[in-house]
Amino acid sequence: MKSPFLYDNVALDKAFFGREKEIQKLKSVTQNSNNLLLYSKRRMGKTTLIKNFLSKNKDTLNIYVDIFDITSKEDFASSLLKALTSSYNHFDIKKSIQIVTSFLKRVRVEPSIDPQTLEYSIKPVITGLSFEEMFEEFFESIQKIAQTKKVIISIDEFQEIANIKDVKLDAMMRKHIQERQNISYIFLGSKRHILTSLFSYKAPLFELAEHFALQPLRVEEIYSYAKKHMKISNDDIRYIYDISDGETKLILHILHNLFISQEDITSQLIDTELQNILNSKDTAFRMVFDTLNNNQKLAIKLVVRYKNNLFSNELLQRYGIKKQTLQSSINSLFKKEFIDKEDGVYFIPDRSFELWVEKNFKE
Repeated sequence: MKSPFLYDNVALDKAFFGREKEIQKLKSVTQNSNNLLLYSKRRMGKTTLIKNFLSKNKDTLNIYVDIFDITSKEDFASSLLKALTSSYNHFDIKKSIQIVTSFLKRVRVEPSIDPQTLEYSIKPVITGLSFEEMFEEFFESIQKIAQTKKVIISIDEFQEIANIKDVKLDAMMRKHIQERQNISYIFLGSKRHILTSLFSYKAPLFELAEHFALQPLRVEEIYSYAKKHMKISNDDIRYIYDISDGETKLILHILHNLFISQEDITSQLIDTELQNILNSKDTAFRMVFDTLNNNQKLAIKLVVRYKNNLFSNELLQRYGIKKQTLQSSINSLFKKEFIDKEDGVYFIPDRSFELWVEKNFKE
């Protein structure tokens, strides 16, 4: 039987559960053409949430774009245009091209075929266009569309625009966001510090979106869904939740393994399946860990063991490291997203990696 616990791809339709309050929040924001800044650490289900929300909005034009891998302003603009044209792929090719060419001025579109699925779609032809032309084409087009249809634009991993240094993308977007009519923007991201700084006081996007921190799934939501598919107790779900630190992906991965095992669920079996998951990631984690220098490796271990007070004289003396050296390593790990910090407490945002470090580098 196919597992109902999807942990390595987006869970849609019946595989999506919980998040009723979050869905209502998104409805409230978009119905009034307001904007939302939605953030959390990775693997908490932001993308799954937004894609399920958009899939149920049949009367709006839903544009979803993931800019995780952009490296230039041209990448950003072309990603927006590709997302815009792909939002019409549910029509047949002829109708899709007819609709899209009615609002695009500079950009041509052409049919494309997926070599794996053999499905037809349309894509923009942007060869020869400058960044400015692509950028203006996108925003002019959605303004035109919004005259007759509500538009929701979701930009995932929005913090990546901060890495584009030759233009101020946030400043360029400000005018279009301010002057929008019948359009909502949902900005999603996981690098909380960078993301919120883009909307901070004196930043171009200040007060142009309501901030909303996505919390972990509630234990009751997980239990309500899980008990429909397996014999499991609320205490078992609570135990899985606690050892996963509320991380959605790891919770679903453990539940998936338990479902596949077809064994009676006990805390011992849960521990076994967790170790199986960590063992499956061992090679990848070791490769990543080996990219760090010795001081960075020590810093990772200290974060896992102590969380805070990392710069106390006692710890510095015990591990024979200078405060400046440890601070430099912490800063480097922070930039590389190995660690994060909230309310003065350092943590590793990838719970599986944190547990792997605990397991392999005990005192």
